Amino acid sequence: MSKQSNVIDDVDKLILKILLRNSRTPYKRIAEDLGLSEATIYLRIKKLSRLGILKGFTANIDLSRLGLTVIAFIMLKVSPKNYEETLKRIANSSGILEVYEVSGEYQVLAKVIASDNKELARIVDELGSIDGLIEVKVLYVIRTLRTPYEATELITYI
Repeated sequence: MSKQSNVIDDVDKLILKILLRNSRTPYKRIAEDLGLSEATIYLRIKKLSRLGILKGFTANIDLSRLGLTVIAFIMLKVSPKNYEETLKRIANSSGILEVYEVSGEYQVLAKVIASDNKELARIVDELGSIDGLIEVKVLYVIRTLRTPYEATELITYI
């Protein structure tokens, strides 16, 4: 159970579920769905924002409709020498969507979305030219089974 679960209740979780499904849901609609006043919803969302639980409202964009259809995860083995500087250079590389420092044989996992294999190769080549990298391994995504934006039931684990 997370530390944040002590400061939010079941109503807050329901609000978060609604906002995960559609971040543009009007407060009035949320209030009606939950049987609460619009003012209560406003105050609860303000509290969730103040606590850093709700970090903003974003659009869920279908990147494939923008021509970004090639998804890959890149595992990177990093030398201990200039480790932090190498991590910064990886994180600031173009074409990288997400970057995580991980445990195991590889120290970094990066998610990349590209328009085609040629662009992906350019991104991998750019990463490979960073000093301090020992190995770069690319895993191509064959099919997306679930994205974080569809994971609204995870709120129940809080």
